[in-house]
Amino acid sequence: MCNPIMFVTAVLCPMVFGLPSWGEETLIFTEDFESGTLDKWDADSVVNDPSRLRLTEDPDYVFRGKYAVEVTAPEGAGTGAKLNKWFLPGYDQVYARWYCRFAEDFDQGNHMHFVHLLANRADNRWSAFGKAGQKPAGDDFFTTGLEPWRNWGRHPAPGELMLYTYHMDMPIDPKMGKYWGEMMRPEPSVLIERGRWYCLEMMVKANTPGKADGEQAFWVDGKRIGHFTGIRWRDTADLKINDFWLMLYVHNSPKVNRVWFDEVAIGTEYIGPLEASGTTPSAPR
Repeated sequence: MCNPIMFVTAVLCPMVFGLPSWGEETLIFTEDFESGTLDKWDADSVVNDPSRLRLTEDPDYVFRGKYAVEVTAPEGAGTGAKLNKWFLPGYDQVYARWYCRFAEDFDQGNHMHFVHLLANRADNRWSAFGKAGQKPAGDDFFTTGLEPWRNWGRHPAPGELMLYTYHMDMPIDPKMGKYWGEMMRPEPSVLIERGRWYCLEMMVKANTPGKADGEQAFWVDGKRIGHFTGIRWRDTADLKINDFWLMLYVHNSPKVNRVWFDEVAIGTEYIGPLEASGTTPSAPR
């Protein structure tokens, strides 16, 4: 029997968290791309194919500073690219904030994947990779991605934001016999537009083993849109959140699609938009 997942929404309401005092215990990783390289990112990043992933200096596609990263999904099946960042052994609660802009003609068709937080085993940093269609056992992995969804063409591209989640109590697809990610959708749905910058942030809080007290949430431009509770992510405290994917992946891209990313920050407390903070946080050295 599936454990019920509860959700709370706060659409277009002010953020209820105070701004953190960023420091060594708060920030895990930051990337503003101003180095002009992608050297901060780890293995399993697509960095050698400029047709899919490259730095840009075009001021129309840079949120702040001189550089942003452009990620392209060429026309075809299973296209796109990602930047990967591990922070092992990991944390029980992680926030990830980034700025992004979808191209003016962006249209993913039906299905795509976007930015993810993942939990890998401490002895196998790859344990959350390649798990599409599988339900977490409690000691191997869990993942969630903040993704736009067109709801089978009912929404204009890119679509509504939702969390695409692999957890221990996720339902099976009765037709295919697979455990595809569960869509956790706030009500009412919140649509995002093409051709403008958004500040997006997501949070994952691991559960206490043996309890369904895990959480996840996301924010758009500093406003909390969805908050989901009652989640059983794991059954061992050894499994922690320790990986971040800055990604665009389109299942069957009907055209060339592009997204630009800038000002990435990962931490253990709410980060929020740059305008609200008045400063750019810097990660510990």
